[in-house]
Amino acid sequence: MTVSLLQLLSSLKEASRSELAEAIENYKLQLAKYHKVLVNEGKSDRDEVTEVVMMEHKTKLDKYVQDKNVDGITEVLLSFRVNALQIAPELRKNLVYELIRNDVFKIEDTEKFDFLLGMLDNPNPQLRYAIIALVSIVSSTLRGVEYLIFGNNMVVVQRVIKVLSS
Repeated sequence: MTVSLLQLLSSLKEASRSELAEAIENYKLQLAKYHKVLVNEGKSDRDEVTEVVMMEHKTKLDKYVQDKNVDGITEVLLSFRVNALQIAPELRKNLVYELIRNDVFKIEDTEKFDFLLGMLDNPNPQLRYAIIALVSIVSSTLRGVEYLIFGNNMVVVQRVIKVLSS
């Protein structure tokens, strides 16, 4: 953008009024975009929505697990995955941290892996692969890996390998 401005200033002598007006307008647009990037750096348009959606999803997930509604569980897990894939890559880490903070797999709450292992052991292949996709997203950060191996227990990793190899 700065280079563009310098080129514009150097060619000012040779430019016609319309060319000059067009160049100035382009520069204004570039400057506005750059300003927007700086102002919004590190922010997400969906931050507030993400927390609300996270709580709704966790509530639905808990209810579907209690009701043994495999299709509902799968739907919620896939929705978590879609949210993770729709969010900007640089903000995905925040989503993973939000999943951990909400203890979506109930690992820290119960200090066990029963909730997660129950889904991995379910005979429904759609459910198993939906949970593996979410485990993959959570494990994309160091904090996520620490969450999944709570207490240095590798049972989730072993079970994921078992499911993928069967």
